[in-house]
Amino acid sequence: MSPSNRRDVLAAALAGLLPPARPLSRLRRADVTTIAERIGVLERWDRRSGGRAVRDLALRELRAAIDLTSASTTPAVRTALLGAITRLANLTGWSSFDAGLYDEARPLFRLGLITGREHGDTGLLCHLATNAARQEIHLRRADQALLLAGQVGGRLPAAARAMLAAVRAQAHALGGDERQAARHLLAAERTYERVTDLASGPPWTTTITVAKLGSDTGFALYLLSAATGRDNPQVVADLRRAAEADTSQARVRAMATTRLATVLYRQGDRAEADHHAAQAAALAATVGSTRLASALADMRHAAGALTAR
Repeated sequence: MSPSNRRDVLAAALAGLLPPARPLSRLRRADVTTIAERIGVLERWDRRSGGRAVRDLALRELRAAIDLTSASTTPAVRTALLGAITRLANLTGWSSFDAGLYDEARPLFRLGLITGREHGDTGLLCHLATNAARQEIHLRRADQALLLAGQVGGRLPAAARAMLAAVRAQAHALGGDERQAARHLLAAERTYERVTDLASGPPWTTTITVAKLGSDTGFALYLLSAATGRDNPQVVADLRRAAEADTSQARVRAMATTRLATVLYRQGDRAEADHHAAQAAALAATVGSTRLASALADMRHAAGALTAR
């Protein structure tokens, strides 16, 4: 069975594990807890298999959760439901972006920003705003990315502050602003040193691992090198840290490995670049991501340019 067919079969199996939520006239805390558990399954699936695998399922969950806003309930349960809707808006926006559906992603991210502000969890709002900003960075819209990052305020967990700084560094790097990129990269690294126990925080914070930070800071330096025409000596170290990490986030490792191979091809180190390129291709076979496909195309272009020298 091909990797793409295997993903389809597994996605269908997952759909069977997540039957449509039953309509409710009275919403209870246990109902929202069940929704949160379903979201967790989809979020983990997205990190392993990419946005293409989970987007449609996540949209179905989002529609069902929005329908529940008409049910009678207590203020506390309604607030919890808003948090679930914000997580689902983030997941559907992110998976749409990862699948290359950029115009579909934007209104979903906007929905999440609205419900996130009403919910009041600044950390979750930061997670969503930075994911929306990542799409704008991918589309080379640095100003829009910085506007989205600027919508985050209030007290944030250290992991969220590190993530926000890394995304701001990427936006500044995209524009070739070395001073601002370096300032935010330093902030990301120093802030992450204060992170202690990710497992004790909200579900979304568990994704902000050392590997994820290395992938984000490495990508910022990757963008800066492209903008300035000069390789930063730290870019290989950061990307290698993410590429070699023991992480369940297959997409994070695949992206970092692909970008590492690209940088090494550009630097003329074919032997090591070929090694990481082979690993990137193997990892990509398990992840349905348009972003990853784009990074792989850049890697192959860099390999071809090295051959043509």
